[in-house]
Amino acid sequence: MRAAIQVRNLDPEVQVTLKTVAARKGLSFSEYLRRTLTEVAERERLRERWERRVAEHTEETAQLRDAESRAWKPLGVDRETILDVIREGREER
Repeated sequence: MRAAIQVRNLDPEVQVTLKTVAARKGLSFSEYLRRTLTEVAERERLRERWERRVAEHTEETAQLRDAESRAWKPLGVDRETILDVIREGREER
């Protein structure tokens, strides 16, 4: 969908600068503005995508840390008790 955009109250010096840059690049003023606005919109889209991915990664990392902390809780059993249980199990066979 194409749209026409009107910018009100633009500082005349800004307009002159933008027209000068457009001419230097061999572009019409409209084409230069279209490309520039397209680049701005694309950067914004990428920034938002990046922020979503960082948030997802942060959430995934937090979930992994929670799972690891639950999985590796100390049992409060010393080495000798563990070895005694193993020996008893072997003796029962």
